[in-house]
Amino acid sequence: MTTSPAPTPTPPGTPTPPGTPTVPVATTTGSSRGMPLALRLALILSGVTLVTLLVAGAVVNRVVSRSFEEVVTSQQTDQVNAAADALSEILRQGGNLRDARAVLERLSHSLDAPVVLLGPNGNEIAHFGPPQPPTDLDDLSHGLEAAVFVGDQQVATIRAEVPDQPTASPFLRVFNGVLVVGGLTAVAVIAVLAVFIARRQTRPLHDVALAAGRLEAGDLTARATGGGDRESRELAGAFNAMASRVERSEMLRRRAASDMAHDLATPATVLESQLQAMIDGVVPTNPASLEAARAASSALGSVIVQMGELASAEAAPLQARPERVEMGALLAEAAAALDGLYREKSVTLEVDPGEPGLAAWADLAHLGRALRNVMTNAAQHTAPGASVRVTATPAGEQVQIRVIDHGTGIPPDDLPHIFERFYRSDPARTAGSGAGIGLTIARELLAPSGGVISVEHTGPDGTTMLLALPRRTEE
Repeated sequence: MTTSPAPTPTPPGTPTPPGTPTVPVATTTGSSRGMPLALRLALILSGVTLVTLLVAGAVVNRVVSRSFEEVVTSQQTDQVNAAADALSEILRQGGNLRDARAVLERLSHSLDAPVVLLGPNGNEIAHFGPPQPPTDLDDLSHGLEAAVFVGDQQVATIRAEVPDQPTASPFLRVFNGVLVVGGLTAVAVIAVLAVFIARRQTRPLHDVALAAGRLEAGDLTARATGGGDRESRELAGAFNAMASRVERSEMLRRRAASDMAHDLATPATVLESQLQAMIDGVVPTNPASLEAARAASSALGSVIVQMGELASAEAAPLQARPERVEMGALLAEAAAALDGLYREKSVTLEVDPGEPGLAAWADLAHLGRALRNVMTNAAQHTAPGASVRVTATPAGEQVQIRVIDHGTGIPPDDLPHIFERFYRSDPARTAGSGAGIGLTIARELLAPSGGVISVEHTGPDGTTMLLALPRRTEE
């Protein structure tokens, strides 16, 4: 038996000979558009860092400026008070005017501000240093005063109009320059580190994207490796599980196509040869020859019927009409329907419907078909002379139906796949042994009513299939 090679993708714009199958080429237009995630993360991190540094720099600048002003103002106040004390001492000792002028001139030079000596009545006695600032610029300076005492009597007042900015600006300019240079350096370093870290962190995503592209292009062996973090490992694991399922589905599809072609071709060939022989007169047209042709036709039709049953089972969610189904009547009907098969296989069928009135909530037709499929499967895998036992028992909120055969069991390698469509444990089988969809149909038929089917036990002593359904107690 040979299989046709898979069609090769045809690039857009290439002329295709008539009758040649083509596969659309997966296009990646737009997949490379947009900013890479690594660069986007790096820009976001750099932007957040820049904003943080700007806010922190503004706060630090404000705090340092205020602290510096307080320190400078305190020093200037101390200088004015010291000058007032010196002037008081000079006047108390009867010092000359030259000494008093020297003290006030040194004070003006030290403060770089005008200094005025006021009399007891507030009139100006002397002025030292630069002229006083205009009144409209008073908000750029602050006044410092200190009283001059001789004994207990105030004889004068020293007043200095000290500017705010000239003294503080040089220090703040240097401080702000260092702050800006340090901030820009930090942003540059963080941006470089952010690009490196972002690329490293997004590498697993890129690996998954590459694997997905290979899978899209037809490489069913494509797998992703993931990274060191849990999320990327979970993503890679989920992708690999999906890829494995796609690969297995494709393998089953190809094998199913081959099996179905074999299952259809064998009876079709037998039927054609039988009819041709009767036409040619090689085989007499008698009941025996017609029966052989009818058997081949029946085998051909059974395969087509199974495919139709699968399509019907997949539409079960739209057709389900759940109702109360009594186990006694259900099992009796299934046993009666399969009596001929069991007799033909020389297999004994034992039915135990359980307690009277035991009922499940399911679609009667779907449940009946699912149960018959499982019972048919059990008969086909039970040796002649052995028995198949079907029981129904309550289990809390469920009704459990067990189909127990005495066959050879299910091989461990086949056990995880027996409910997959078109799966057959032995690929080299003869026609008429089924399409490998009986258990798949049973699963699809039970699901709409909330039922599940599973393998409860398997081994050399046989297999137990469990059908669990919602229980219905009321009438």
